[in-house]
Amino acid sequence: MHRVRFQPSGVTTRVEAGKTLLDAAIAAGVEIETVCGGRGTCAKCRVIASGGLDEPTHLEERGLTPEERARGYRLACQAVVRGDVAVVVPDESRVSRVSILSEGAVREAPLAPWVRRHAITVPEPSLEDQSGDLERLRRAWRAACDSDLPPLSLRALRQLPSAVRDGEGSVTLVLANGTGAAGHGQMGPLHVIRVEPDGAPNRLLGIAFDVGTTTVVGYLVDLETGEQLAVSSLLNPQTRYGDDVVSRIDYAGREAHGLQTLQREIVGALSAIITATTSQAGVETDDVVAVTVVGNTTMQHLFLGISPAALAQSPYVPAVTDGVCLSAEVLGLGSYPDAVVWALPSIAGWVGADTVGVLLATGAHLQDELALAIDIGTNGEMVMGSRGRVVACSTAAGPAFEGAHLSCGMRAADGAIDSVSIDGSVTWHTIGESAPRGVCGSGLVDLVAEMLRSGLIDATGMMQPGEALEAMGQRALAERVIQNGRQRSFTLATSEEGAGGRPVVVTQRDVRELQLAKGAIRAGIEILMHELGVTAEDVRVIYLAGAFGNYIRPESALAIGLMPRFPNARIVPVGNAAGSGARMALLSRVILAEASHLVREMDYLELSGRPDFQDRFAEAMVF
Repeated sequence: MHRVRFQPSGVTTRVEAGKTLLDAAIAAGVEIETVCGGRGTCAKCRVIASGGLDEPTHLEERGLTPEERARGYRLACQAVVRGDVAVVVPDESRVSRVSILSEGAVREAPLAPWVRRHAITVPEPSLEDQSGDLERLRRAWRAACDSDLPPLSLRALRQLPSAVRDGEGSVTLVLANGTGAAGHGQMGPLHVIRVEPDGAPNRLLGIAFDVGTTTVVGYLVDLETGEQLAVSSLLNPQTRYGDDVVSRIDYAGREAHGLQTLQREIVGALSAIITATTSQAGVETDDVVAVTVVGNTTMQHLFLGISPAALAQSPYVPAVTDGVCLSAEVLGLGSYPDAVVWALPSIAGWVGADTVGVLLATGAHLQDELALAIDIGTNGEMVMGSRGRVVACSTAAGPAFEGAHLSCGMRAADGAIDSVSIDGSVTWHTIGESAPRGVCGSGLVDLVAEMLRSGLIDATGMMQPGEALEAMGQRALAERVIQNGRQRSFTLATSEEGAGGRPVVVTQRDVRELQLAKGAIRAGIEILMHELGVTAEDVRVIYLAGAFGNYIRPESALAIGLMPRFPNARIVPVGNAAGSGARMALLSRVILAEASHLVREMDYLELSGRPDFQDRFAEAMVF
């Protein structure tokens, strides 16, 4: 075993020879940016290391400049440990505070929680009536409710004797709708998950989770009043195994215990949020008796510990799209052990429960006016329709907007350029007012829109040479163009401005990645219109969901042709509507049932095998 010491944290760990510095960092709990999931392609995990290491790999030679290699820089995912090592994690490689959007639009819904209380009086036993506590409870229930007593969980049965005696016969049953088994998408019958003496101080609380690929948000609510008591969010700890879902699917299948690791990480994050929110609200974790979870289809699989491997290969079939109902104890979640957990249903392999949450929150599927909902995260998911019919599709567009496939890209964290203006000179703004480290999705759309307007790129996306820009009177911009053989790049932030003295440079390939992403989204929207037999003039409202939709400038999105111009539509940013939908399903069994009905009734279009998608995609590539 060899010792690896990380600075500036001072953390030391020991690893076997043959492990990478990234393996050592994960074991030590040291956070390092790993956008590509340790495949060596993003070069974001730069560290300064000395000691017992193998020679640099070809991926390190490609991802690091000669100057960086001379200063001792290595890629943590590539540098293999052979002896004791000293590592410095520079600022630009640390995982920064992520900008997490928690608020979202929500429509009115009835307060009708699927976990509720029922007070009842159990007759006292006597020498004449020596019936057991459960039998007397059963008789009391039948007399009061004219029905059979719902079954009790083992934990509730164990609570029954003391509850009956402490309450002098007056007890409160906590009842929940749920199947208690996986894979049954319908609301199940009532069962008793808790028995407490009447007047016990326990609260009846629930928590709704939006499990994003990058971030996780939890909303703690009072099930009896509907009041939101606390909100907490975290960076999804699975990001250390890859920023995008494909990286995590790969990790889950490649590593011996990869799936179990990813499941343990996300359940741990949800448990930490339960602890944080209950602490904020001054309540107990045992008060949390109901949970809802939404996420994309891969995140739902990983949360449940189900292999998502089939999602990464044609025909992209998930193991399950039904809503799944389980107890918190089965999942290892840090709430009341018999809390009922509903993972909401997904629509298809690449249109998940998060999109279902968006529809629940906006009610687009119940309106008379034609609506388009767009949620661009690690995947581009689009839904169009109205009360009569709703159609969904998805495109592999998200990684370009979240930075996974861009040399300059990063998630929406401190140091990410999130808006750009080019007017002779170049100005930008970063999240957290920090030195720039890269460009996030909204900044990238802004940047390319401004590059188009200023003539830096033409309608085909080709970056113009410095001479052409000088001839246009754009000398200041011409000085930022870098010619490297036949390839061109544009310096958005200079080395004097960038974090760690490293410039933020946008390459021709980065522009092409955006073209691919925006072309796919535009083509998907056009196919939805074609499928429904409508035109752009018929669309009346566009819901932009998620952080990308909340912060993007609509004029920039239209300028690059991310979506058609809808002359009669109003554009409505709806924030974290997925989280709002999860919260609604937590507070209303009507809404929870609506989620399953919605998934059964809507149509999904798989675009990858459609010739018309390829044709529209080629046309939509042009700016």
